[in-house]
Amino acid sequence: MKKLVVLFSIMLISMTISAQKERVFEKSAEVGYALGVGDIRSSVFNAAFNYDFRLSKLATVGAGTGIGITDGEYEKYLIPLYARFKLNFTEKKISPYFLMNVGYTFSPGIKMGEGYGVSYAAYFGSDFNIFKGYGLYFQTGFLYQKHDVFNDLDYNEYLNKFLRGWDIRIGFRF
Repeated sequence: MKKLVVLFSIMLISMTISAQKERVFEKSAEVGYALGVGDIRSSVFNAAFNYDFRLSKLATVGAGTGIGITDGEYEKYLIPLYARFKLNFTEKKISPYFLMNVGYTFSPGIKMGEGYGVSYAAYFGSDFNIFKGYGLYFQTGFLYQKHDVFNDLDYNEYLNKFLRGWDIRIGFRF
């Protein structure tokens, strides 16, 4: 068993090192703010880290996680975990793109299935390539976040609601 773990670890490390030489994997860090809209709303400040695999010169698929701090009265801290797909429209120095995130949001101290849950977001943005493999990006889009809230008429019943918000983010790709 130990030999298998050591062999798998060596194989994973060598694949990561060789992939980094070819820039197959990309990392990015971003911060942003989602302004809640609608009858039931919650605004969120987000910081996230993403790890993407380059499918082609224009497309990536990956995963991300981060932390969010809300101004809502439900939960104060959020931990999103999501899959993402990004499609750039050009290969130029300034390249517009479409990005889709789908995932689940956890909240410390709250059981799964209560509070926050499934989330999805669609963004349009632009990459500003500084050096080969490095760049800044700006994106804006709409975020949907499932949340179970108390019904004002009967506190024993939960209503499934989607919190919505206009999301703006800026990030650094490396």
